[in-house]
Amino acid sequence: MSRKDTPRILVVEDDSMFRETVREVLRDLGYKVRGARSLSKATKRLTRHSFDLVLSDIDIGDGTGLDVVQIARKAHPDAPIVLMSANADVEVIQQAMESGVARFLPKPFGLAELMSTISELLDTPNAEPPSDGSKSPAR
Repeated sequence: MSRKDTPRILVVEDDSMFRETVREVLRDLGYKVRGARSLSKATKRLTRHSFDLVLSDIDIGDGTGLDVVQIARKAHPDAPIVLMSANADVEVIQQAMESGVARFLPKPFGLAELMSTISELLDTPNAEPPSDGSKSPAR
């Protein structure tokens, strides 16, 4: 796969440590990854750059993951969207799925689950986790 064909992922998460861990893990797996800490930053990234997948927390401070879904759908209608949350109730998860979200990941989740979800949605081979096993986005 050429650098130009490398899948691009946007990670929207207001917890900087979690966002950076996920970004680092995904970069180690060969993806091009951008991060956004807020809805306003995500909006700028989504309207200025191309993404093949969007991974967003539901609670992001100045908005919600459902807001990210609406903006991403307009900017990148074919990009799968994955929402994640440590404390979403059934109603929010149902709203997310009805809005066209491809997957919902309850936090904490393991590296294998994240890798499997992304590779399935992007139709890419499931990459091997980093060999040292030290990086895990779960919290």
